[in-house]
Amino acid sequence: MDEERFWELVADSRRESGDDTELTSRLLFRRLRVLNAPEVVEFVRIWERIRTRLDTWPVTDAVCLLLGAVEEEDLDPILDWIISYGQTVAGRVVADPDSLVELAADAGNARAQWFGEFTTEAHIVVSGTWPLGYDPDEPDDRAGEHVDVADQDVARQRFPRLTAFRERHPELGRPELR
Repeated sequence: MDEERFWELVADSRRESGDDTELTSRLLFRRLRVLNAPEVVEFVRIWERIRTRLDTWPVTDAVCLLLGAVEEEDLDPILDWIISYGQTVAGRVVADPDSLVELAADAGNARAQWFGEFTTEAHIVVSGTWPLGYDPDEPDDRAGEHVDVADQDVARQRFPRLTAFRERHPELGRPELR
């Protein structure tokens, strides 16, 4: 399993699901179940590395603008949701967190636990064992500059598209990480 094959599995699952996020996770799980244990372990390692790339302050700030108040424990499922959209989307969000607004139509699925659970389940199915920690090199602190997204002027300067989205959706409440 290399990163190219990883992204092929993600893209094939997303395409076959017709952009249904829950179905994407089920299809990806089915694909993992037919792999051997070392391939599944490497798939999960790659998933974790990509999640670590996304786990920055700019992406976290963008997530809070898109979703409103976000609990710290909800960040991994949200990052998994972004990964499930494939290499192009994940790369674009890392490079330009304001582009997260492009996933607004599916934001209701952002906090779902589907992806975190299926990687653990796939590992158990193919290896018969509970997975160990996958990313011991994960940084302790988020990279990048954290901005006060509750300050509309600051948010508008850094995230113009997400700020415009929030202006159309005041029901989202205060954008913050709890």
